[in-house]
Amino acid sequence: MIKKLLLISIFSTAVQVRAQVGIGTTTPTEKLEVVGSTSIGTSVTIDPTNYVNNPSGFTIVGTDPQSATVNGQVVALENLYTPVTIQPYNITNVYRDDLNDLNLNIPTDKYFITIANFEAIPSSGNKGIYTSNDNKGHFVFDAFQSGATWHVKIGYPTLNTENTTDKYTYKFDVILYSRRFFKNLGEVTYNLNGSNSGSAGTAPIGI
Repeated sequence: MIKKLLLISIFSTAVQVRAQVGIGTTTPTEKLEVVGSTSIGTSVTIDPTNYVNNPSGFTIVGTDPQSATVNGQVVALENLYTPVTIQPYNITNVYRDDLNDLNLNIPTDKYFITIANFEAIPSSGNKGIYTSNDNKGHFVFDAFQSGATWHVKIGYPTLNTENTTDKYTYKFDVILYSRRFFKNLGEVTYNLNGSNSGSAGTAPIGI
C-alpha cells in the first residue's frame, strides 16, 4: 500500500512539473515562466489566429538586441493593434470624377496605408469618362500624408465626364499597417542610363 501511494505521489508531481515550466523560479504560474534574461538565437513565431479578433486585446513582449527596429528595447502591445487591418470605404456623389482630397483621419504616426480593390461606379445617367477622340487614360488613386493624417486623392487626370452634373461612387479598401510592426528603409534610387532593365547593386540596407 505504501508503494502504491509513493507511485501516485511521484506521478502527480510529474504532471504538475509538465503543466508549468519555470526557469529561474521554482513556482511558475504560467506554462513557461522565465525569471531573468533570455537569449533566443534564431526567431520567435507567434500565431495571431487566437487574438486578432479578441475584443479584450493582446500583449506581445519581445527583445532583440540585434534588431534595428526595436534597438534592443522591450515592445509591449496592450491595445487592439493587429499586424494588418482592412477598412472598406464607399464614397458617393463625387463631383464628376475628381476626388481631390479626402481626409481619412488615420494618424500617420501610428499607421502606414495602401489602397486596394478600387472600383469606380458612374451614377445614374453618367456615361462614364467621355472622349470625342482617341485619347485614353486610366484612373489614378493616391494615398498621401497631409499634416498628421492620411489623405486619399482619386481621379481620371487626362479626361473628364461628359456633363458637369455627372457623379461617381468610389469603392476601395484601405489596408492599415501598424508602424509597430514595420520600419521604413527610405527611398532607393537607381539610374538605368536610358536602359529598360537593370539590377540593384546591393540589397536594401537595414533588412
